[in-house]
Amino acid sequence: MKTTLLFYSIALVLMMSACQQPKESKQIAEEKNKEKFENKADEKDAQFVVETTNMLHTLIALADVALEKNSPRAAATAHTVKPEFQNLLGEVESYATAHVISIPTEASERSTEQVRKLLDEKPSNFDTRWCKEIRDKNHDLIREMETYGTNTKDLNIKTWLNSALPQVRTVQDKLVDFENKLSKK
Repeated sequence: MKTTLLFYSIALVLMMSACQQPKESKQIAEEKNKEKFENKADEKDAQFVVETTNMLHTLIALADVALEKNSPRAAATAHTVKPEFQNLLGEVESYATAHVISIPTEASERSTEQVRKLLDEKPSNFDTRWCKEIRDKNHDLIREMETYGTNTKDLNIKTWLNSALPQVRTVQDKLVDFENKLSKK
């Protein structure tokens, strides 16, 4: 009897603590969008905008880590790519506002934790690790944008993707150039 009572008490405490954890910005945006959009296609479009926003916040956070670490070569590259990401984020935010889509205001906690781990990297390894992380994430963004652009029926999203993809590819070229410079040292 005491064991059962103890079990229920522990379960109740765990449930209460889980309910009290604050929701992430991304999760809040997703829930709001589910309430707003009854049409599955519109809901999928909204989810794509949420994911794109989250990815751009993550890429900006990666640029900030290079600036914070103050590694001269990574920081120089971060200075060139961060404004590109901020510009794209501004475009996504404008699109979301125009289409009443809720979006996250910051990168997810998981993404932020992964990005912040780079600060613990040894200075001798930082540039290489940072370059790989930001290049891979930017490549993922390109792939997601290309895939969604071929699948969506929304002409507004297709139009935005057609103008945004060249920008994201230009950033990728800069990151590949940086990677090539690192391999030559």
